[in-house]
Amino acid sequence: FMLRAFVFPPRLLDVGAFCNGILAGLVSITAGCAAVEPWEAIIIGLLGGFVCQGISMLMTKLKVDDVVDAVAVHAGCGLWGILAVGFFGNPDEGIGGNGVFYGGDQLGTQIFA
Repeated sequence: FMLRAFVFPPRLLDVGAFCNGILAGLVSITAGCAAVEPWEAIIIGLLGGFVCQGISMLMTKLKVDDVVDAVAVHAGCGLWGILAVGFFGNPDEGIGGNGVFYGGDQLGTQIFA
């Protein structure tokens, strides 16, 4: 929302982009919600917003007709969410995480999935 309002054209406050940003964060954290800490979930959701914005801009550049940015929100952020499980999640917390940032090997499994 802030990127579209102040950085990227058309530099307008866009309610649709605001709602898509919220959805992007929610879609991004869905895959790993049971395996990450709350602070990790916030990071994953924030990065999901950037993923959504980037894919939305790519779709516009490629002239793909996706009026509501469904591909950016659901496909892009869903894929990011799947990969994020492989990065985050501390196995010492006992909640099922086995992320690369903690010395785990979950990322390979997530890429294969």
